[in-house]
Amino acid sequence: MTSFPTPRDLIAPTGPEDDGSVGGEREWELALAIECSGTGIWDRNLQSGEISYSPAWKRMFGYAAADPMHRIEDSYTRVHPDDLAMVQASIEAHLRGQTEMYEVQHRVRCKDGSYKWIVSRGKVVSRDAAGLPLRMTGITHDISAQMALAEQLRHSAELLTNLTDDMPGMVYQYLLGADGGASFPHASAGIAAIYELAPPQVRHSAAAVEALIHPEDLEAYRASLADSAAALTRWRLEYRVLLPAQGLRWRQGDAQPRRQSDGGTLWHGFISDITERKHIEAQMRQLATIDSLTGLPNRRHFMQRLEEQVALLARGLEERAVVLMIDLDHFKEVNDRYGHATGDLVLQHFAALLRLELRKIDAAGRIGGEEFTVILPGADAAAARAFGRRLQRRLERSPLAHGAGDIAVRVSIGVAPMRAGEAGVDAALLRADLALYRAKAGGRNRIELAPD
Repeated sequence: MTSFPTPRDLIAPTGPEDDGSVGGEREWELALAIECSGTGIWDRNLQSGEISYSPAWKRMFGYAAADPMHRIEDSYTRVHPDDLAMVQASIEAHLRGQTEMYEVQHRVRCKDGSYKWIVSRGKVVSRDAAGLPLRMTGITHDISAQMALAEQLRHSAELLTNLTDDMPGMVYQYLLGADGGASFPHASAGIAAIYELAPPQVRHSAAAVEALIHPEDLEAYRASLADSAAALTRWRLEYRVLLPAQGLRWRQGDAQPRRQSDGGTLWHGFISDITERKHIEAQMRQLATIDSLTGLPNRRHFMQRLEEQVALLARGLEERAVVLMIDLDHFKEVNDRYGHATGDLVLQHFAALLRLELRKIDAAGRIGGEEFTVILPGADAAAARAFGRRLQRRLERSPLAHGAGDIAVRVSIGVAPMRAGEAGVDAALLRADLALYRAKAGGRNRIELAPD
């Protein structure tokens, strides 16, 4: 059997030989260092089929120094069955000179039957005249702790990935490089729902995402990221996207930036779908501004529109506009005779016919009871009278069907041209209201113009 070629065969380095040799002491120190490092050493005699192990190697796997372990073929029985073919193939490749060094990670069975992960490195150190390998020497390190940690990290990464992929949104990293290039180094599976993309499509470039952002929101999107990068402040933005399958959707981004060593900025964040919330917000705004019965703007919203019109006239952006006050004639009698439910139908019927007469630039609203108002931008008194007559004729042609008969709907109208110099929005309304009073007093179903 080939003895292990180290001082005292690296079996029990108890001290240097007292032979006065400096080289002998250095070899002993090297052997002691290897022994204390926990590194196992093995040496194969490829002609005799024998193998020698250092004490440290044997201790690594729970064997005593005296335990007989001399045959190469026996060494393969300790290799985990799942790793055996790989180990044998790696050794054979090195013996044939196909690799510079033999190196492989695999599992080895200990004396107690358990397995340890090791990394084994070796090299043929001598060959015969024909180039056939004679001897191979190598080292073994126990990497069980590292492999256990790697497995734990892998499980943690899988858990985190599963958690983020199951979230109703997109967990991501967004990188804005020092050169201005942008990408998503990490994107969870939620990117499929958020952007209808797959992670590889954005890993090296964010262009595919920017192509989906609504054109009206793209500038704000880019500017908000630039501001966040410059000040390293949290990025928050609500923006729209246009997706091939889902169409127009709302997204909310929230991320924290960090400066990178190369001058770039990396955000860690989350993007969620807020489309439903935006729809609810729009409905709430509508409820706050729209008369629920007729669907026309309520008094508050109409007054805002009137203020806007007054401001346009004051700045000279429009030359003229007219306000009309409209009141349904004999509406109290309708309620008394048919009931309030029918009265509501009359109001809805009138509002529907009124909309048919409005231009896109016109505004109308219900300001209370059976009173309605209209703004006609760019119109004068004559155009307002013509509008009123068309509305009255439409009402005459379209009574409200009710039971066996019809309910005629008639209106009185007061017209007041708006004046650029008037203070506040109430002045024109007051003059239109006075003209309406004159129309009522004059017999109803009339149109009266407010005096200058």
